[in-house]
Amino acid sequence: MFSQSRRPKRIYQMSHGVLNLSRNPLLDWTFGHSLINCHVEHHLFPSLSDNMCLKVKPIVSQFLKMKALPYQEEDYLSRLRLFFHRYQELMVFAPPITELVGVQ
Repeated sequence: MFSQSRRPKRIYQMSHGVLNLSRNPLLDWTFGHSLINCHVEHHLFPSLSDNMCLKVKPIVSQFLKMKALPYQEEDYLSRLRLFFHRYQELMVFAPPITELVGVQ
C-alpha cells in the first residue's frame, strides 16, 4: 500500500489501512475485541489489552477525526457482501502470496 522507501508515519498507515468492524457478540467472544471491533487501536497500540482497546477507542476516533485522518468502521455484513461481489478480483486473480511478501 505504501512505498518501502517513502513510508509515512505509523499513524497515517494505520488510519488508512486498517478497518474496525462493528460489534458482534459471537466474533467478540471468539476472537476478542482487538481483532474485530478495535482493530485500528490494536495496530496503533499492539500491547494493549482487549478491554483497554475498548476504553481508548473513543479517544483514538476523536483524535483521528480532529487531525483529518480517516477512522474507518464498517459493519460485518457490508464487508461480507463486498467480498462476495469482488471474489474473483480478491481471491482468483490475486497474485501469489510469495510475490506480496518478497519470498521467492
